[in-house]
Amino acid sequence: MAQNQATGSEMPQAPHNGIRPPSSTGSRYRDDDHSDIDDFCGISIHAALSTLLGSDKFSDMTIVCGEREFKAHRAVVCTQSSFFDKAMSSNFKEATSRVVELPEDDPDVVERFLEFLYTGTYSDDVNSTWGKPSTAAMLDPTTVQQNLQVPPGVYQNTPESEQGESTEQGESTDEIGHDIDPDYEYPEEEEKEPEEEYTEFDENSDNENTRDDKNERAKAMEDISLLTKTEAMQQLADLRNDMTLPLRLYVMADKYDVPALRLLARDRFYRSVELVWEEAECFPEIVDELYQTTPPTDTAMREIVCRLVGTLILDPSVRQKMRPVMAKHGDFAVGVMEYAIHLRSLW
Repeated sequence: MAQNQATGSEMPQAPHNGIRPPSSTGSRYRDDDHSDIDDFCGISIHAALSTLLGSDKFSDMTIVCGEREFKAHRAVVCTQSSFFDKAMSSNFKEATSRVVELPEDDPDVVERFLEFLYTGTYSDDVNSTWGKPSTAAMLDPTTVQQNLQVPPGVYQNTPESEQGESTEQGESTDEIGHDIDPDYEYPEEEEKEPEEEYTEFDENSDNENTRDDKNERAKAMEDISLLTKTEAMQQLADLRNDMTLPLRLYVMADKYDVPALRLLARDRFYRSVELVWEEAECFPEIVDELYQTTPPTDTAMREIVCRLVGTLILDPSVRQKMRPVMAKHGDFAVGVMEYAIHLRSLW
């Protein structure tokens, strides 16, 4: 058998002790799922699909909602939604007519729903997309499902007793018993909260619309910075007061089985309510709609409002504001009180 022709070296051996050796180039290892090449490919694909949004070109299905008709493409819609896949590939009449009617849905929400399928994001009056797909649209299906099981921001108030359990194993091993290489530089932990709104703006972009959008938002934030704290919070509440759209998109994504849109809409809902729910007069109505349109098993979505209200339920003004919806939805009241009790146990 021919010997290895490499001189002065041996075939690389796999590590036996659980330690990942440092890169031979002196660089940190990168997660292949989040490499630049993968990101560029994902952005390129969505950019190509976005040119077909609402276009008759290559269209082979029509979605009718109210008085509006949306031209769509089965290769785009049916591959991302099991609902439309079954409707267009079974013995239903839709498979023959190539027309799907959605009489119970809001046409404006359907429009945003389709926008996500083609672009990987959706536009609103709060979030800037910078012409790129959202983080949720770039995740693999397994990761999306895992993220949906955990409410955004849930680790903010983790008891200290739960945070330091692994330190007793000693500094020479990690939490699963592998030896720690002191020379290996580990990547920083990601924050346990939505990432989509932190997408960086590409200053080299030639898209004039995104630049104008950025300038308008910067001007609005500059004006807010000149106000008093109370006035600023109310003005910010007005800017971020579109809590209805992400909630209804979340419900629609659940109805038509598009998990990535569920994740994006849920995280945008969280960001919309976390900062302004105290000032937003419509917040009780938002909670009411959430509990009417989501199943009791959807604890991750419902826990968002329970935790927010639970942090301040001892405030008389908060109790007065939320009392009607707490009386209407007993499971919401229980969730709020359980979280309030949990917080007091940490003090």
